[in-house]
Amino acid sequence: MKTTINYKHLAIVAAAAVLPLLPFLDKAFHIDDPLFLWTAKQILAEPHDFLGFSANWFDYHSPATVFITNPPLASYYQALVSLFAGFSERALHFAFLLPAALTTTGTYVLASRFTTKPLGAALAVVAMPAFMVSSTMLMCDVMMLSFWVWAMVFWIGGVDEKRPAYLAAGAFLIGAAALTKYFGVSLVLLLGAYSILKGRAGLKTLPYLLIPVALLAGYHFYTEYMYGRSHLLGTTSFAVQMESREETGLFIKTFIGWVFAGGCLISAFLIMPFIWGLRALIPAVLAAALSAIFLYWRGRIGDIYLFGPGFGWGYVAQLSALSAAGLSLAGLVVYDIAKRRDVQSVLLAMWIAGTFVFAIRLNWTINAKILLPMAPAFAILAMRAAEGANASKLRLCIPVALSFLLSFTLAWSDYAHAESARSRAFEISKKYADAQRTLWFQGHWGFQYYMEGLGAKPYDFEGRIRPGEMVVVPHNNTGKRRLPETYYLIDEIRVKPVLINVMNLTCGAGFYSSLWGPLPFVIHPDCAEGYRVYMKAAP
Repeated sequence: MKTTINYKHLAIVAAAAVLPLLPFLDKAFHIDDPLFLWTAKQILAEPHDFLGFSANWFDYHSPATVFITNPPLASYYQALVSLFAGFSERALHFAFLLPAALTTTGTYVLASRFTTKPLGAALAVVAMPAFMVSSTMLMCDVMMLSFWVWAMVFWIGGVDEKRPAYLAAGAFLIGAAALTKYFGVSLVLLLGAYSILKGRAGLKTLPYLLIPVALLAGYHFYTEYMYGRSHLLGTTSFAVQMESREETGLFIKTFIGWVFAGGCLISAFLIMPFIWGLRALIPAVLAAALSAIFLYWRGRIGDIYLFGPGFGWGYVAQLSALSAAGLSLAGLVVYDIAKRRDVQSVLLAMWIAGTFVFAIRLNWTINAKILLPMAPAFAILAMRAAEGANASKLRLCIPVALSFLLSFTLAWSDYAHAESARSRAFEISKKYADAQRTLWFQGHWGFQYYMEGLGAKPYDFEGRIRPGEMVVVPHNNTGKRRLPETYYLIDEIRVKPVLINVMNLTCGAGFYSSLWGPLPFVIHPDCAEGYRVYMKAAP
């Protein structure tokens, strides 16, 4: 399909991506943001030695090569921004509006090759929880996706229109995606397959894929020279090690994967009843009922006992509903292939299948960020289905608006979680920091970044803490261990709960890691969160 770009629509999708993010510009650094910030600060000090530092991220002090699992391009971007605006939350979040806008505009241009409703596809991506919540972070995922969609725009344009300059641009963008997040390397296979499917003319474009291969090879040898081992291969080894520790079988991982897809990419599912009517809900209701029966029979998913304290039928109902949404999305792929039977259908199917398989088999955990690359593909599929059903613009606006409201609520919940860590770090440090004794803390993520910035130290598991010194233990965080009996509680600070939780082990919400729960978000009015302060007793 020949592209026809409406520049007014392009401006609309850019604004739609940016404007909802403005309330979150002062969001506290959160989850894995510190890893990218530390790398950026190292880059400012020694640009050639981006991993030449160490920190406590796995409960012990170790070199960055041990706990940094992403390539450095996003951190180089942060370092560039900090030269002019520093490392403030507002400055960095403002800078990361650009990747969000590039992702949606790239989706619009790409979708214009696949459907007559590219505006709907781009807006459906904006309304997806995976995109909106991830866009409020400073990690590499949205930036990688921006390179991803534009690489596809240029590569497909180069193949279809026989433009060498487009092919070269697409090849360099593939390299940029891979050096932002390693999953970007899968574009070599995906776009290589597209070229092969295009026949003899497409085969002639394959040599251009040597460009990203050469970029990655250079990166491989450079990190091997600098750090004694390839960071690219070392990260793969880390994923394999984490996978070997995971006790969940492939069937359950697949189930959790579709639950996450159904929740994190929900706008594509919500569109289906508005283009096919109530008959689209019949298989979804049946799938939800079967899921509920299966979950009742199994009784447990991972470490979550579905009918244990704090869970029950409310949790199972949410699991069943999102699993049905995810399975419906899989049906959308099958429907498009059966109806269209063209190269574009195959490309979209490979795009989705490759991402999904990576998420459940090769990544160390299932999360919204690893499924994010599927967002443009599902949005395009939904618009192709709407195009075939002659759905009106109004009928498409309603599900996108509903998904947007959910996504914005989830982004606000995540904002509150991040803010609680920042506020409590300042509050506790002001109350308990003392020049005569060290204030220690457990936990990582943004809480660690702020506590260390205020002079506190990560908990020493070797026991070098002196009597009279205090340890802060956050409830909703990672990297915690039970303190010995020589510690006694002196203070407890509670945080007001939110209605919808995106990352809370207590109620099984695991937006950033399914190890915390098989649901990406959970409606739960009273999910515990707080901070405890302990003091080490005298011998």
